[in-house]
Amino acid sequence: MELNANTILQQAVVAHQQGRLEEAEHLYLTVLEEYPSHADASHNLGVLKVTVNDMEVALSLFKTALDSNPKVEQFWLSYIDALIKQNQIKNAKRLLKKARKKGFSAEKLGALEAQLKQSSQTSSPPSLKQNKNADHLSKARLNSLLTLFQTGQHAKAEELALSITQDFPRHSFAWKVLGAIFKQTDQLLKSLTASQTVVSIEPQDAEAHNNLAVILKELGRSKEAETSYKKAIALNPQYASAHNNLGVIFQDLHRFEEAQASFNQAIASQPNHVDAHYNLGITLQELSLLAEAEVSLKQAIFLRPDFAEAHKSLGDVLQVLNRPTEAEVSFKKAIAIKPDFSDAFINLGATLKELDRLDEAESNFRQAIVLKPDSIMAYNKLGLMLQQINCLDEAEISLRQALKIKPDDTAANAGLGLLLANLGQHRESLEYLRIGCGSIVFDTKNGLFIE
Repeated sequence: MELNANTILQQAVVAHQQGRLEEAEHLYLTVLEEYPSHADASHNLGVLKVTVNDMEVALSLFKTALDSNPKVEQFWLSYIDALIKQNQIKNAKRLLKKARKKGFSAEKLGALEAQLKQSSQTSSPPSLKQNKNADHLSKARLNSLLTLFQTGQHAKAEELALSITQDFPRHSFAWKVLGAIFKQTDQLLKSLTASQTVVSIEPQDAEAHNNLAVILKELGRSKEAETSYKKAIALNPQYASAHNNLGVIFQDLHRFEEAQASFNQAIASQPNHVDAHYNLGITLQELSLLAEAEVSLKQAIFLRPDFAEAHKSLGDVLQVLNRPTEAEVSFKKAIAIKPDFSDAFINLGATLKELDRLDEAESNFRQAIVLKPDSIMAYNKLGLMLQQINCLDEAEISLRQALKIKPDDTAANAGLGLLLANLGQHRESLEYLRIGCGSIVFDTKNGLFIE
């Protein structure tokens, strides 16, 4: 019956997308008759009810969807949006606060927060009827803008946002959404301009400074991003995402002690911030605090069991701690979650090589290359392992392939140079060894040595 319900749900979605609302409603209700708490059917029917302005029913359906599966970000967004549209400001604020603690998209929640702020302002009785009509018009346009943005209709959302900013040049919400649209469509310079405009309009808006910093970082302007993150934190010292983002900046700048402090502050502000636990684990690994790194990475996995990168990083830590059997388990979990995870295959291969399971190691190195044909590390690891099992011709091919990708790679040059030297091809080996190892001397009596 569950399979049949899924088929009916798919038919409902198609009808909904094609504008056949009565048919879609009938199909959603068919699913809900059999499964009254079906999260997707409840949510989608709620979206449909918003379209026909049946908001009370929509709210009930969104609540059912959220209660059934609180892990789905879109259920939170739709429910909060509906509450705002119904002017249930207190409930919307309460739910928005909970959603932030769950670590959902800062951009999307920020758009809702700005909409909530606008609704709070326009809900107070205006002095003139003309102003009241203008407020209603503005609110309707803002609701349309948010709906277009949340449903991924970027071209229409951009057009409407630009129209609003032309009519209301200092309307921060429209600029904020416009910045998010430009970011999602990879128009980073336009996103930067929009984000800077928001900050100029709302200099006390911590989220605006955070959003500006995100764009600055993507543009490679890390120092400016650092300044903006610090402004966001000064305005809201408990802003977990800003602390986490600042920590990432410090990571990129190799300021690991400062990164550690930022991630710890993010966790203190929001104990279930998955990315902060993960990033802290990576930073602790860089600081050679491996036992602490293991704890942080395991906490990230506890909070998000399908976090492939955390499983892979835990495997890296366990490997350095000389626990290869446990590392193998972690790498395999990462691959099970993310089957195209080339780096996990490489590190699993290295672990299997250490466990003297060379055939399996070779297989994993080759799979990494299939997934990522330009992986220098995979070719290097494979080449060195093939040398170990005396497959010298194949080893040479693998190392030369690495050098085709990156001719100045020191590991590949050193590996190929040593291979050629072992084959007695000393003159040819010199050019590779000099790149890979430094100054090399060939002596007919003593052989190769480094000066």
